[in-house]
Amino acid sequence: MGSAEITASGCACGGSCDSCAGSLPDAPDCAIHYHFGMLLGVEDFRAEQGFHLGHARRHQRALHGYGVVYGYAVEHDAAKQELKVLPGLAVDRRGRDLALDAAQCLSLPAWWDKHRGDDAFAELPNPDDVTLDLEVVLCYASCLSRPVPAIADPCAGDNQPGIAYSRICEAPSLSLRRAQPAAAASAPPYRLLRVLLGLAAPEPADSWLSTAQADIAALPPDERAPAQAALWQAVLARATAHTADPLDALADDDPGCLVLARLHGLHLFKDAQGWQSSLAAAPDIDQRPNLLPSQLLQTALLRPGVAAPGLPLGGPRLKPGGLSRSGTSLRLDFDQDLAAASVSSSAFSVQAFGPAGWSALAYSDPPSYSPASRRVTLNLSAPVPVDASLIRVTVRGSGPTPLLGADLLPAGAPSPDQDGLDISTQIAGS
Repeated sequence: MGSAEITASGCACGGSCDSCAGSLPDAPDCAIHYHFGMLLGVEDFRAEQGFHLGHARRHQRALHGYGVVYGYAVEHDAAKQELKVLPGLAVDRRGRDLALDAAQCLSLPAWWDKHRGDDAFAELPNPDDVTLDLEVVLCYASCLSRPVPAIADPCAGDNQPGIAYSRICEAPSLSLRRAQPAAAASAPPYRLLRVLLGLAAPEPADSWLSTAQADIAALPPDERAPAQAALWQAVLARATAHTADPLDALADDDPGCLVLARLHGLHLFKDAQGWQSSLAAAPDIDQRPNLLPSQLLQTALLRPGVAAPGLPLGGPRLKPGGLSRSGTSLRLDFDQDLAAASVSSSAFSVQAFGPAGWSALAYSDPPSYSPASRRVTLNLSAPVPVDASLIRVTVRGSGPTPLLGADLLPAGAPSPDQDGLDISTQIAGS
């Protein structure tokens, strides 16, 4: 695939590595049953090793997932024409640790001079002047180290010396390759939970969930909390029952590597001084998978304003990023069902901000509401002015005609006995 090791040693185990043929067992199903006088051989010790190692890897991929835990910054040194990967820790898709202790560097011109003839680049018309999109790939590697005197295998013939490696080293392997097309998305784990959180679209079989949510919204406020807890329990149980070992989604020959960064518009060319390189933008790490520590998640989820056990659901609010635009239509996505009769022109106002300041934008009356998606659509009467830099929508939760939820609580109301709030949000204009 036109890849090349970034690490200095062939198998990424540092200067003491002598062979890249090592492998560690991964067999969590059976442990050694020791008994008095038992004769232990190599396979027994590997079974013991594989039992504990397999358990640890299965735990990591199933209960934690995969991605970069910390570090692994990717930098481009334009003066040296080098790509640098800084130390870090990651877990691959098979649950294996990928720990890099020291920064690794790669000369981009030297890499291209070595790999310009690879099959992956055969279609390029002029290999002396190319522009490529590349990926920095992080994979698991292991190798043998520390040779020691050993008893020769009597069945191996005369060619086997009495030397064997006494260590297997694990370390990350970094490589550079041409950017690959995006793989087809597999079914996400815990899909039903993602539906409940608004992270995935519901399927026909999920109709019971929307029915249960509507039933909860119709309950008296003091009965909603236990009903909501019961629904969460049901969703978690069903989501877990229909989720498989992440390993099942990987082909047997898939190493489970991670893409650390993408290099967009790498220009490699040859001049009188030799090979040169330039990069159109800084290495892009924004799309790589990440794996957050549970302590960080605990802190984030239990911060004030997020964790509030026992409080009522409150009035409807816009979802994060709930305002979007298509032409002259503005779409508002809410976090709960609305009382359809309250979706009126008096519950919304739209303004645009341009060089002359704020101006009101008219829209058709009444706004349209889709109960299935909890979406309100405001169709503007005229196109947004071309010089508008912002579009701002205000949802009225106060006053005489607020927007109401299906439970008749005003928008933004923190509790049933309090008035609602006017909620404003904005997006870029023309």
